[in-house]
Amino acid sequence: MKKFKKILFLIGIISIFGTSLLFASQDLSVQGKKNLRSANMHLGGNRHEKALPLYELVLEENPNQIDALNNIAAIYYDMKGDYPKAREYFIRLIDVINGIFAEYEEIKLTDEKAAKKYYKTYIKKLKLDDMLESVIHFRDNCITQMVNSGKLKIQSEEFEAAIEIFTKIAEIVPDSTITYRLMALSYEKLDDMENSRKYFIKTAELDPTDIFAMQKVASLYYDEENFIEAGNWYLEAAKNDTETPDNYYNAGLAYMNSGNDSLSYSAFQKALEFDPENMNIIVTLSNIALSLKDSEASTMYLQKAVDIDAADETIDNPMYVTTLCYKLYGLKKFDELIKYGEIWHKFDPLSKEAIQMLYNASKELNNKELMDKYNKMYQDMQ
Repeated sequence: MKKFKKILFLIGIISIFGTSLLFASQDLSVQGKKNLRSANMHLGGNRHEKALPLYELVLEENPNQIDALNNIAAIYYDMKGDYPKAREYFIRLIDVINGIFAEYEEIKLTDEKAAKKYYKTYIKKLKLDDMLESVIHFRDNCITQMVNSGKLKIQSEEFEAAIEIFTKIAEIVPDSTITYRLMALSYEKLDDMENSRKYFIKTAELDPTDIFAMQKVASLYYDEENFIEAGNWYLEAAKNDTETPDNYYNAGLAYMNSGNDSLSYSAFQKALEFDPENMNIIVTLSNIALSLKDSEASTMYLQKAVDIDAADETIDNPMYVTTLCYKLYGLKKFDELIKYGEIWHKFDPLSKEAIQMLYNASKELNNKELMDKYNKMYQDMQ
């Protein structure tokens, strides 16, 4: 802030002890010039409360007076912390400076020599190019300061006050995504989930890449048991999330809770593309495929699960193997049944059921060698 004051005071200092050519051209009366000098002296002595009404009197006489506009903006920005008001004066100052540049361009069209004199006297001497850049910066920084003040309100759990600040910002800058996101979070803290969802949706509409906002919308719909909408929003989030399967997985859960197995199946398949060895996803897909009456797919996914489980030559989920064996028998896939029946027998060598399954499979294949092998094993277990 000190840096800001230094910049603005350097701009205004030229009128403390006299009136510049530019200010003289702005048509102040004798009383107006007196008010301006007095205001500048009060401001130089840090008496901004006395300076402010005098500057306002100057602007009543001449609304385009640069020094008054500039220093009023400084007072509201740097001393009062009233950033919306400061921004109003920055905008007015920008308009005046742009008007001077426009006037210069108009003169240049008809009188090049006069234009050069105008530029030297009113633009170059007072460094209006630099002034304009600085004022634009601080105009924009007003919004940043307002956002920061709203964040402080959130940190101190003054959520209603935070919402009031963010509402003002939204009126000024209607396309600020951070404003709507923070407003949504504030409403969430107040347990106003309807408004929270509303402003998270607004955030996502303004920034279609905001994964967090989309996830929040999905989560709020999920909590309301509006599972289809929740799934749809998780899928929207997934479009921009190329790192994890989480959004597809959550979409699958939402659709599953809605009773829509087809949408759930599709979402979990996408999740599996990100994490091909995720046992939970694979088994879930096997179960959903069974609900969809797709026995082939259900069995295929269960095979994947068993293959992953048995890769280290141990079995953590014996039920997967036994269930798979019965599925393969029902599908008459006896060659594959032999493979997985052996795995069943390996982790449970005392299971007569496994040996019977293997014997029946070898019988269906008319493999007498295997039939004799499994028959002997069965007899040894008697």
